[in-house]
Amino acid sequence: MSTVEGHHPELPAAYEPIKLDGTTNILETTQRMASEGSGEGTLVWANRQSPGNFRPGKKWFSPDDGLYLGLILEPEFAPENAGEIALIGLLSLGMALAESVAPLTDLRYRWPNDVLLSGSKVGGVALRRSLEEGWIVLAVSANVGKGPVEVIDAGCAQIEGGNPELKPVELLQSFAREFLHWINRWDEEGLEAILTALRGRWGQPGESVLIELDDGATIAGALKEIGDQGQLVLDTDGGETRVTLNHFFALK
Repeated sequence: MSTVEGHHPELPAAYEPIKLDGTTNILETTQRMASEGSGEGTLVWANRQSPGNFRPGKKWFSPDDGLYLGLILEPEFAPENAGEIALIGLLSLGMALAESVAPLTDLRYRWPNDVLLSGSKVGGVALRRSLEEGWIVLAVSANVGKGPVEVIDAGCAQIEGGNPELKPVELLQSFAREFLHWINRWDEEGLEAILTALRGRWGQPGESVLIELDDGATIAGALKEIGDQGQLVLDTDGGETRVTLNHFFALK
């Protein structure tokens, strides 16, 4: 596994990287930069941030020695499809971690935005979009060297992945390559290419699932499948229930 010296990642030319010493919330920081005119491909990253609200009322606790990044995109497609970008980010983070962890490490995704290694949550994604200004911000958080003590089921990539030498900048480089690959696949082949790569790591059909929506409501049921538009399909007491990506990724 390669070692990167300093804080100068080697990224594809499609990105304009901006390294921050620290930030209160990478998602809010990148949104502000997008509103102030920073263009597509701007990639803002830091090794630490204060706890941030990625979903209403939900915090991502962010220990030092992590990877916290925001990426500005300016895609042209129907607003209701914006959540697909989050799945591309989720897959890209998972594949980047897979490059860096020990062989046979169990990699799983928890719909719609968490990455788990060996059963512990180590990373996640969030999404914001301004319809008026024409940008999307994808935020990615990964606990690399430390796990948050505030969260029972969370860990860090170094421990759960069996690679104590993994550095945030290395994960950043891998993520940047993976995201460019998968967003190009998505552009050429559609969402099915992303869902095909994600399938098999969501959990087994019949597995119990509890989903909390942004309005505080909860949905409990047994996993049936992830639908062809990325929606979660559950068997519940009331019959089949479908939860779409737009329940989780706020647009404005």
